[in-house]
This record gives sequence, structure tokens and C-alpha cells, in this order.
Amino acid sequence: MPASFTVAIPTHNRRDTVVLALQSALEQTRPAVQVIVLCDGCRDGTQRAVAALGDRRVEVIDLPKGPGYAYAHRTRALERARGEAIVWLGDDDLLLPDHLEDIGALWDTHRVDLVQTYAVLVAPDDTVEWLGADWSVPHYRAIVLDVENTTPMGAVCVGVRAARDAGGWDGTLDRRADWDLWKRMLRAGARTLSTDSATLLHFRASGRTQPWPERVAQNRSWLERIRNPAQLKAMRAQIAHLRAEREGDYDSRIRGLWAENQYLHKLAAEAGLTA
Repeated sequence: MPASFTVAIPTHNRRDTVVLALQSALEQTRPAVQVIVLCDGCRDGTQRAVAALGDRRVEVIDLPKGPGYAYAHRTRALERARGEAIVWLGDDDLLLPDHLEDIGALWDTHRVDLVQTYAVLVAPDDTVEWLGADWSVPHYRAIVLDVENTTPMGAVCVGVRAARDAGGWDGTLDRRADWDLWKRMLRAGARTLSTDSATLLHFRASGRTQPWPERVAQNRSWLERIRNPAQLKAMRAQIAHLRAEREGDYDSRIRGLWAENQYLHKLAAEAGLTA
């Protein structure tokens, strides 16, 4: 049986961008069975704006303002999830239309507990950057476990049961509770795979100094591009180019290290230092 998906969107007083994120989640080629909007003390009309979309799959959980990023609220989505797997989407991020379709192709194998996609970081000037790493590759798995997390929250889809078993979100943390949950799941033996494509547009929330109206306008502009078939096709070509550039840079680094290693071996041999 095909896997089913819940999308959860945590938000605090970002009515205009959360509606855009929600629309991108509702317009998937493989529909989610449920989209939960986690209102963290929202007092800006988010609840009414979400309800005005009139989609029965949408459920609003109206919660009092929690401390910091209110990570504990995100476990509420685990408790209410009807899908087999769940994505937590940032309230200022956007999904490409085939995000759940790409993830679903891997979930349908029933051999995974966590699936990643890659992401594209969109800067305030609309320049873009490839983000992410495949945690099923031992090198990248070691990095995410011990060094850093370069994969945005919305690019990670986890099994609801596996996330519950791992203890859900740690509400005591001030930052990076998503990374904390991923690490606990991986250390518990979560089986992980990655798609080949980037299907999340990520707009940094912290450090994004644009005036709010400009942020909303930028996100709306990108959603309109996603909805336009010709512009979406051009966007996919740009994303493919980003990946080729990244892989080319990686290959260049590997070739450089190999050449350096060969050169050092040559010097050692000439100095009579090799066995």
C-alpha cells in the first residue's frame, strides 16, 4: 500500500508567509492526507487566513506561545498525525509540486524510516545555492552526527512511529532541535535514503534582514514561478545546473587531493622514505 503523508507547519505571527507555505503543501502532485498548522501563540489572524483556504485536509492546532521556537509544540503534530510519515515545513519555505511524490517513491519501498530531499537556499537577492547531503553515505552520516547539519527541516521526512520512538522533539532546547531529533533517530538505527532532486525552496528565517513586506513579496513571487509550468521547467533546469556545479566542485577537490597525494608519494620515493 502506498505511504501516506502529514505535513506540519509550525508558525508564530507570520500569517502571510505561512499561507504561501501551506498552499505549496496543498498543491502537491501526490497529495498529503493531512496538513497541520501549529500556531504558536499566533495573534495576527493566521487561524482565519488558514481557514479561509477551505481545504478539509488542513487542521489548525492553536497553542499558547511556547518558549523560544516552541519545539515541544512540534511533537503535538506527531501525536495527531494520520500519515505514515511526516514533514515539518518551515513557515517561510516552499515545496516544489513533486516534493511528496519524490519522497513517496522511496517510502513506498517500506525499507526506510527517514527520507531526505535536497534543498535550494534562496537569498534575498534571489540568487540560489544547493543545500544538503545524503545521510545514507557513511561520510555524510558521520558529519551530521558529529559536526553539523546542512539539511533544512523541510527537506527531511521521518516515519511517525520512528520519530515517536525516538522521543519526539526536545522542547528544552533553544536551537537546532530538528538536528537533535535527526541524530537521535539515526543513532537508534533509522534506515535512511535520499532522493536525487532538490524539491524544497529554503528562505532563511534567522539573519534575513529584509523588511517584512519584501520577504512576503519574494516568497509570493517564487510560489507564482512554481505554479507556472514554463517557469517551473526553467527553475528545474537552474537547479540541475546548481547540482552539476556542486558535483563538479566536489570532483575537483577529490582530484586535487589525489594529485597532491601522488606528488607527496613521488617526493617520498625520491627521498628514499618509502618501503
